[in-house]
Amino acid sequence: MSNNDELAKEFVKVLVPTFDKMEFRASISDTSRSVEFFVWVNDEKLQCYELADTGKIDESQMEKMFDSFAEAIRKSDEYKSGEVNKIKFTC
Repeated sequence: MSNNDELAKEFVKVLVPTFDKMEFRASISDTSRSVEFFVWVNDEKLQCYELADTGKIDESQMEKMFDSFAEAIRKSDEYKSGEVNKIKFTC
């Protein structure tokens, strides 16, 4: 697992401390970001925005974490400026 993957996993663990499996996706450019994750809890697949809509996680905290993740990616050695950098992994 890469450093970026580990960082994403740590962010998600703050929001959802216990999950069986996680799928994480992000598209990050110089000026925008799109981030989402899915977690499996007790064999149920839950999407991050559904969790926020139902009050199971704090949406403003989630958005701040997504912003922090995007900034960390932009500062990483792997980041390619001027392109859409895509990150996707399951753990």
